Amino acid sequence: MPPKDLSAFGEIQEGIRYLTPEALIWINKRLICIQTPGELIGVIKPNELSSSQQRPAQYRYYERTDDMYCLASVLMESLVRNHPFANANKRTAAAAGYMFLLMNGFELKAPNDEFVAIMLGLANHDYSREELENWLAYRSVDFDTRNLNAPDAWLDMFATTMTA
Repeated sequence: MPPKDLSAFGEIQEGIRYLTPEALIWINKRLICIQTPGELIGVIKPNELSSSQQRPAQYRYYERTDDMYCLASVLMESLVRNHPFANANKRTAAAAGYMFLLMNGFELKAPNDEFVAIMLGLANHDYSREELENWLAYRSVDFDTRNLNAPDAWLDMFATTMTA
């Protein structure tokens, strides 16, 4: 389990909440433990994990965008392409994108089969990052983030996504 100090899971830069590398590792571990407990757990490419985690902030700076769907798609694409984990890279990318949006005021409301299809399509180069961005925008609604400031809110939020 992660520490109760949630600063390890998100950092705020210029009003945007970003997931930390520790959060991405925790997401990956949780997904495997819950869904496929026999799979190997671990980071196999630490530099690529760091690169993926930093990519939304860098993209935001260089492209001068505050579009959360764009930044979420950048994070998701980077995790899929960089393949930093031994297993569950697409699932981790999907959960990370979902959490990134939620932390920043949007909730993804997509059918599971559609979510799986878009992630597989991204991995197989059937969909571009821009198409993922448009899909995220189409399938998301506003979300009130004020409740995420409670002591265990981020953990509770993630636990809810794992059982839904």
